[in-house]
Amino acid sequence: MKKFSVHGTEIGSEISNQLDEIVVYGSPEAIREIGLFLIHAAYEMSSNGIDHVHLQDEIEGFTYKKHADIIAMQLPAPIKK
Repeated sequence: MKKFSVHGTEIGSEISNQLDEIVVYGSPEAIREIGLFLIHAAYEMSSNGIDHVHLQDEIEGFTYKKHADIIAMQLPAPIKK
């Protein structure tokens, strides 16, 4: 069973493509903050039934000129036969 997949869009595009890998450029502090965001998103999804969480909603003053949004999204529930 696949635990996760990674998708992304090019700047200015709305077409999502599956990616083989991602590179996160940032300071150790920024990478820790992304890790904390992912932990928080997992908590919100499991505890509150939320299906996805946007990083842009967590960063004060978010702008696409300075930031890339990270969306943590639950995998769809398996279809029961």
